[in-house]
Amino acid sequence: MSNEIRRRNAPRSPPENEMEDLNLSYDESRLSANALMAASPIHSGPVMKMHVPAIFSFLPSPIQWLLTTRCCPKIWAPQWKPRFLIALGGYLYRFKDENGSSPKGAPTPLDVCSDCRIITRE
Repeated sequence: MSNEIRRRNAPRSPPENEMEDLNLSYDESRLSANALMAASPIHSGPVMKMHVPAIFSFLPSPIQWLLTTRCCPKIWAPQWKPRFLIALGGYLYRFKDENGSSPKGAPTPLDVCSDCRIITRE
């Protein structure tokens, strides 16, 4: 018999050389807005996103009206926030601005979207 103790259901970590390979292959700078713009995207441009605080949607309409008439702090009311979108390779990447270093959230696949349209001002 071997002198090694066998453990069942023990979590196994990948060998160190595999972890090094994973760390070397991932480069976050490749997902910056500037890097994606250099890759000739299908479409890119600024958009406005409506940010509604979670508590706002549960409040009765008279209280919502009070929050939107500047009687209370603006952070409690819905706000428009600027974003920068880049459509590249079947995905839509969202950035805080055109010089963003990393996307906000996971890229959205465009082929799964049933009602996705890119509308330009031309």
